[in-house]
Amino acid sequence: MITLVSQFRLAMADLFRTRRHQSIVAGLVLFGSLVSAAELLTAQLFSNIIIPDAGVPRTINDTVVLAVVFLVVFGGLRVLNYGQSLYRVNVFEKAFQGNSASRAGESWRWATAMELTSILTMSARIVVIGAALFFLSPMFAIANLIIALGVIQVFGMSLSRQFVTQQGFRDQQKAKDPASSADKVRARIKAGELASLIASVGVMILMAALIALTVLGDIAAGAALVSFLAVRMIGQMYSGISSGLMRFARARVNSD
Repeated sequence: MITLVSQFRLAMADLFRTRRHQSIVAGLVLFGSLVSAAELLTAQLFSNIIIPDAGVPRTINDTVVLAVVFLVVFGGLRVLNYGQSLYRVNVFEKAFQGNSASRAGESWRWATAMELTSILTMSARIVVIGAALFFLSPMFAIANLIIALGVIQVFGMSLSRQFVTQQGFRDQQKAKDPASSADKVRARIKAGELASLIASVGVMILMAALIALTVLGDIAAGAALVSFLAVRMIGQMYSGISSGLMRFARARVNSD
């Protein structure tokens, strides 16, 4: 965890020199996490539509209204994600204006910034989803927290090793004896997929815990469905963070 936090702080300070730009980037990350919270609420709404509360009659009109609200919110979240992505590019453009880096160096800075903000946004989303799980099942949320701490340690070790690997490739480039493109891609993909695979084991453990808690009656059917969707979202973000960290290491080394 210390490795991840220190690298992200250094990259943030290097890429966004003014407090204003740093605050804007932090706001974008926070906005992304709030979108995930809204997505989880839409999952809860979807659960309520297909699994009505026991003993509470619902007319066809009520179901249609709930379905329309669900579709409108779902579509609105997609639009918000689109707007966030476009605004992020505008922020980077303004932050990098007047930079004295070469064209190649500027490209690597852009790549670093894109990966950094993507990783931070996904991490913030995982935090928000993990917090929301406490409202559905505290026991399951604690299990998720334990798994998350283990995954963070794995990601930190993978990032440290990837920095060493990428620095070696750069040293070879400077020595006029560059590694082949296949070796570079293989090293990055292998490291990313290995970390992702380990994280997937953690997600499988969470799935097993969710099934057990549901069978034992500790989680209601609706809450179990939402928890399942939440774990799927977390698993997808673990995979995205894993590959993103490897690209971040490559871009960071080459942008120095």
